[in-house]
Amino acid sequence: MSRTRSMKTPFALTLLVSALMPVGAANAQKLPQQIQEQDEAQAILDAIHAQARGEEPPPPRPKRVWPKHESAAAPAPRRSPPTALAKPDLSAVILPYTAGPPPPDTAQGQDQAEPAPPSEAPGPPPAAEPPPPVEPPPTPPAPVEPPPPPPAPTAGDEPLAGFSNQTAFLRSPDNLFILFPSGRVQADGYFFKSSNTTPFNTLLLRRARFELTGWVGTFVYFSIAGDFASGAPAGAAPIAQSNLNATDDFVALAPWKDLFILQVGQFDAPFTLENRTSDKYLDFMEKSIPVRAFGIPSGKEVGAMAHGTNPERNFYYSLGVFDGDGQNFRNADNQFDFISRAWVAPLPGGVDELKAVTLGGSYWTGDRNNSLVVASQSTQAGFTFLKPSYTFTQASGTKTPIELHQMGRLQAFAAELNAPVAHKWGLRFEFVWKKQPLSAMDVTSATAPVVLGGATLKGSAFYGELWLWAIGDDRIIGEPGMQMPTRIGKFGVKAPVNGLQLAIKVDYLNETMSESSDTAALMTKSPVTGTTKVDSYELGVNYWHSKRFRLTFNYLLNHLGGDTSTIQKLKSRFEQEYLFRFAVAL
Repeated sequence: MSRTRSMKTPFALTLLVSALMPVGAANAQKLPQQIQEQDEAQAILDAIHAQARGEEPPPPRPKRVWPKHESAAAPAPRRSPPTALAKPDLSAVILPYTAGPPPPDTAQGQDQAEPAPPSEAPGPPPAAEPPPPVEPPPTPPAPVEPPPPPPAPTAGDEPLAGFSNQTAFLRSPDNLFILFPSGRVQADGYFFKSSNTTPFNTLLLRRARFELTGWVGTFVYFSIAGDFASGAPAGAAPIAQSNLNATDDFVALAPWKDLFILQVGQFDAPFTLENRTSDKYLDFMEKSIPVRAFGIPSGKEVGAMAHGTNPERNFYYSLGVFDGDGQNFRNADNQFDFISRAWVAPLPGGVDELKAVTLGGSYWTGDRNNSLVVASQSTQAGFTFLKPSYTFTQASGTKTPIELHQMGRLQAFAAELNAPVAHKWGLRFEFVWKKQPLSAMDVTSATAPVVLGGATLKGSAFYGELWLWAIGDDRIIGEPGMQMPTRIGKFGVKAPVNGLQLAIKVDYLNETMSESSDTAALMTKSPVTGTTKVDSYELGVNYWHSKRFRLTFNYLLNHLGGDTSTIQKLKSRFEQEYLFRFAVAL
């Protein structure tokens, strides 16, 4: 029984003490309250132990006096201690006392001595707690710097294919292989008004080319191009064309960028500014009579050329060695031609609007020996006013075909002025002088022509043009007379720009075909012997949607004069042409 009581008494005491023990926060301001409550709980425990031993409860402990805390916060409410501790009734919890061994806690000697009465004088007050540390003011946050701009795209960040500033390209990631696929289509309409016999009014496909240019490594440039609109040529004596449809086909080395370029193949010969301007970006549908008909009818030559310019475009030079027999012909003899062209910008440090003004010239010379027939001469739409082949009817009635072939040393030079002003308007002028020995040849046998006598074509020509951009400016189509390699400096997206260009132009030609004494003695009645003069007045309107599409209208009034039999047989000295072009050039 006593064992049972000794086991239950601590459990009951634990419940009671747990109920009376404070459950507070460890706040320094509540420490006196917690100590007082612990004293009260201890007094209750002492009374319970005394009753369990059959003793009188000890007197109540005096209340401790605490100094007022410095904190202005109100102390937490506390439980008031009882003034007198009533004897609790523990009959429901503690069994009646019987003699026997003491409980385990008594046996261990706990609480055997009578507690000494507490001193009436309060003990020394505890030291006041230090005030809470003053926190330093928060450090203001560092200013937030704006994020750095995104890095410029590198070659690896840019697309491998697409359009950069309206130019199609395909490249390797390291830019060591770059292709520029391109092409051009020119659909024309020619309409004539004249009393003379003119070509038929027609719609025609003037040019249809597939072109591919590009770079191999950092300094090898190439161009591959073929024209699908040109038909098979007539047989030519003494040789025929070797490449039917090739146009601009060459390989170029550019070790110092545009400063020096060595170009080998077939391309526009460096004679006159207009001849070195691509037909995609001419102000008119075709080149002028002084250049196309008189100056360099072949246009393209097969050979090697060195040319270049500096980044500021203060100068340009070109010089080359060529077969001299025209487009798609291999050398007809064992001779070569020398052709060169150069210009300078005389006002590079002057007024900005005039920095692009250039002044230059060209020179061409070469010897011929039994070479090709000289080219026919015609207006822009193809009305012929000088044809170097004719038929001579002898007294016996025999008809002999005669052609005027190039023979001897050709000499020609040209002067040029290109004066754009603020990219909005400008004027252009070129003068050409030429002297070319010829031979009248009996071509009854195309493979073995017979020389009948000599002749000479000599004369001069010029054109003057005034142009104005009503919408846009000349930067839409680029500078004329250059044809430098295409490059991608940095990938860019440029929206198409619209442009409207107006131009007026005057062409003038004055040439003389003279026969040598031996040819004149044959009295072949050449229809081209004598003087030929042509005045051509032209009006041009070009609408550009970027440099890739153009819609063009040309009006020409041609006046033909001179004393050749071809001119004398004309019904009218005037001939009008109305020309249209829809063109795409990629």
